[in-house]
Amino acid sequence: MKVFRQSLILAVFLLMSIAETVGQTGIPRIVINTLGHSGKIYNILFSPDGERIISVSEDKTIRVWDARTAELVTKFESQIGNGPEGMLYASAISPDGKLLAVSGYPVSSEKENYIVLIDLEKGQQVATAVGHSNVINSLDFNGRGNYLASGSDDGTIRIWKVDNTKILRTVTTIEIGSRVTGVSFNNRTQALAVASDNKNVLLYNLTGLDSGIKKFPHTQLKKHKGIVNKVAVAPDGNYIASSSMDNELILWKADGSFVKEFDRVGSVINALTFSHDSKILVAMDAAGGGVSYSVPEGNKWTDFIGHDNTVFSADFSPASISGNYVVASAGGNDNVIQIWNPINGRTQQTIKGKGATIWDLAFGAGMELYVARQQPRNNANATYNFLFDLNSFTIKRDPGKPVTTFLKDANKDVKQTSAYSLEVSRGGIIKNSEFEDGRILDFQVTPDGNVIVGSDFSLKMYNRQGQIVKEFMGHTGGVRSVTVSRDGRYMASGSEDQTIRLWKLAEKGEAPSMRDVFQDPVWGEYFASLEVDSLTYTSSTKAWREVISYLKGHGDKTWKDIEEVFSTLGETVAPFANLFIADDSEWICWAPEGYFSCSSSGGEYFGWHVNKGIHELADFYTAEQYFDILYRPETLVKSIGQGRRVVEILTEEGERIFDLTKLSRPSAAFFNTNALTFGKDKKLDYTQGKFFTQSQSLDLTVDIYDGGGGVKEVNVYQNEKLIIIDDEFESLGEGQKVEKSYHVDLVNGANDFRVVVKNYQKIESRPDHLKVEYNGEIIATSSLYILSVGINKYKNAAYNLNYAQPDAKSFTKKVIENGSKMFKTVRKTEIYDTEATKENIIKGFESIIAQAQPEDVFVFYYAGHGTLDEENDNEYYLVPTDITKLYGDPAQLQARGVSATNLKRYLSQIRSQKQLILMDACHSGGAMKSMKVRAAASEEKAIVQLARASGVVMLASSETQQFAAEFEVLKHGVFTYALLEALDGAADNGDNKVTVNELKIYMDERVPELSNQYGGQAQYPTGFVHGNDFPISLIYSEQNSED
Repeated sequence: MKVFRQSLILAVFLLMSIAETVGQTGIPRIVINTLGHSGKIYNILFSPDGERIISVSEDKTIRVWDARTAELVTKFESQIGNGPEGMLYASAISPDGKLLAVSGYPVSSEKENYIVLIDLEKGQQVATAVGHSNVINSLDFNGRGNYLASGSDDGTIRIWKVDNTKILRTVTTIEIGSRVTGVSFNNRTQALAVASDNKNVLLYNLTGLDSGIKKFPHTQLKKHKGIVNKVAVAPDGNYIASSSMDNELILWKADGSFVKEFDRVGSVINALTFSHDSKILVAMDAAGGGVSYSVPEGNKWTDFIGHDNTVFSADFSPASISGNYVVASAGGNDNVIQIWNPINGRTQQTIKGKGATIWDLAFGAGMELYVARQQPRNNANATYNFLFDLNSFTIKRDPGKPVTTFLKDANKDVKQTSAYSLEVSRGGIIKNSEFEDGRILDFQVTPDGNVIVGSDFSLKMYNRQGQIVKEFMGHTGGVRSVTVSRDGRYMASGSEDQTIRLWKLAEKGEAPSMRDVFQDPVWGEYFASLEVDSLTYTSSTKAWREVISYLKGHGDKTWKDIEEVFSTLGETVAPFANLFIADDSEWICWAPEGYFSCSSSGGEYFGWHVNKGIHELADFYTAEQYFDILYRPETLVKSIGQGRRVVEILTEEGERIFDLTKLSRPSAAFFNTNALTFGKDKKLDYTQGKFFTQSQSLDLTVDIYDGGGGVKEVNVYQNEKLIIIDDEFESLGEGQKVEKSYHVDLVNGANDFRVVVKNYQKIESRPDHLKVEYNGEIIATSSLYILSVGINKYKNAAYNLNYAQPDAKSFTKKVIENGSKMFKTVRKTEIYDTEATKENIIKGFESIIAQAQPEDVFVFYYAGHGTLDEENDNEYYLVPTDITKLYGDPAQLQARGVSATNLKRYLSQIRSQKQLILMDACHSGGAMKSMKVRAAASEEKAIVQLARASGVVMLASSETQQFAAEFEVLKHGVFTYALLEALDGAADNGDNKVTVNELKIYMDERVPELSNQYGGQAQYPTGFVHGNDFPISLIYSEQNSED
């Protein structure tokens, strides 16, 4: 299945040009994007050419993977609603690989359920099939691809005619009378095998479909003792396999005659798949195991034990037609796709997102939250993988166990008596509804005696008499852990949806929206007819009362039914904050309104899903696209520390609250490779999903579209490093296109180009990527360029510092000592004290711009003052020696300071792909004694924005307070003291070299230790690692030097 770039570009542009602004589509919903599935994967398919794997999940996403590299190719989303609405359970791909059909749980906004059909080459929804009245569990195309079968909980099978129409019509409806769990076509005979909630496999002869026949004879295959749950027809059409809830697995001939029953498996079989040569059958079970059998003999080939929990789907690669047997299966606690060999049971590839189920949480003495992401075995204690400090927003791996055990005693008076009930000593019974709440997974007694219960489908607080106090709304999966902070202010919950939610226990909740409570479509139609319909979407007690009052005033007696339900409702509470932690310690913490703080790459893990109706795929906007607007680390810290919601703080500060619906659609930019791939100046060859070239330089064409907010700037990145800033644009107008060409030089090996366009509302486009492999002349070694600036002496003597200049000198010396053997040459530019003017600093950059090559390494070290121009959008400035006023004189800053905008442009013009920026601007002396705390936090934000926009590795001190004692003892600033330790080997992981990633990890832990030890207050550096990891220091032991 080849997906050509130009067709995708055309599709995206057509969607963009005909769509309305975000504000005229669905209500944006914040969802996480773990770069894998965060919910159970219910179906998995290989494309007919074997190049792609397609998975659908209860997380409401469709993901397309490269079967060879396991990389995510694209993601699709459709209409979703609250709770399970929009969860995806079924998928099928047409025999020619062009169409993907998906469906699952219905949404309450529609009268009937529906099936979405996606053109995989164009990336567009091209048709919809509307008809079932309940969940759709199974889909399958016939052998010619002109019919699609769907099986539903409504007890029917529908056969749809697949043609070029946008609304597929039902050819026939087959009444089964019980829930249909599986449908499978015989590609040779057009018979349809059916699994439903009875003990017989049903086999329908549908050969009369083309003749307009509506009723079809069927055969019952009778051998199962249990309810049949799965069925599959072999690709050659000769055999049928079926399984039951009684752990049975039976093989039949195509005519329905019995062949054999396989040996009983240990658990219920949830997935069946035949190899494409029909010689092997694989069965996967509810325990996560798999078995492969020869067909028809039933001899076992091997067992597979690659999953740690239930598997829901499996599929053979089409390569099995030639004897290259490969299976993809999906399941387990962390929703993993395993690609494995059914002959020997060995795993060949694993596809997994960056998240995991949260199995246990525990608070430390303060707001330190311990996080366990592995399921404890055999009642063992949890092993905590991370500690996240909610005061400082820092993270630590493998933190050990919390020292406090105060919560264990709190639970001693509550006993779990069944999967669905708790008994409270000297109190009542707390009982879950099997279908509304599910099983009780965890519970916790609060300091005031209430009981919080985490369940499969709910998170609720009860009083000791068993009466509901409030419900916490936010998780989309089972709640595996609940814990309460020692001071009783906060509760944290961890879920199978891979998120952690923080709740303020004393916060008064609201009533859920009327639409959430009355989900029947009949109620939806009724509400839509009211003048106060908008209130039915609002989650508040006031909204309910206003609607009831309106109905009373208009003589509508429906108010009695609504009031009766209203009187039974408990409060509902939204999360105070939300947290996602990735496998590699990247993280993001966000408020319900979308404001967030994150690590270097954390912004890619959440965004906004925007419905566009059932006939179009939904939109998804990542937090990264709104980084400049929504990245608010200082506000998140203040919010949790003060127990006030982010929106309250920002409103108090006079800010307009972010509303995605009020913003223009992001602009867009796409690489256009037509000329380089097909034209007379062809320089690119495309094979195996990559472009290859023998040219050392290319002229890349980029098509740029105005989404309505204008085109302010286009940025082109190469291997994550910014190389081009283009801000030369005239007004285009919404939907208008301009074509630009950019000259780029390639480095040996991989060149991953990325283009992003920013509009005048500071909103970024989705990045478009172009990967080019260049195998040219190999350069044996690279050079190191160092620009080092240290300023002790300022024209205004009040700003003088003690250790900025010696810090800069010591760092430069250390880097040269420890790194010189890695480089062909080392070229340093040092600027100190009164020489450190804007003019000289710019000359230093310009000299390196003229010399450095892409393979070289550039290091910029700055020690001195840093400040903000608060009158000009908080522009950050380095403060040269001749600036006499840090605040209140923007004209002087602009004339003599080095701005973040200047730095971004210089860094982009330096061709070195590997760049390390170190800024020790916390040397404050007496100048900062009256500095605003808010300004300090804004500096941190400005530094992170600079690093992210430039695509460089940056480490910066982020505190503004100088500790005199630490300077006396250490003879360095804390930041540089820790930096020198790191370069001398303290950051080395054992391979005798220090990389920039190791440097960041060490600085994150060591700087707070030192600053707390010598200053009595922890100081946290700001780190941003965005791009390639690379070594900066070699460690030579005595033994190494002798060798």
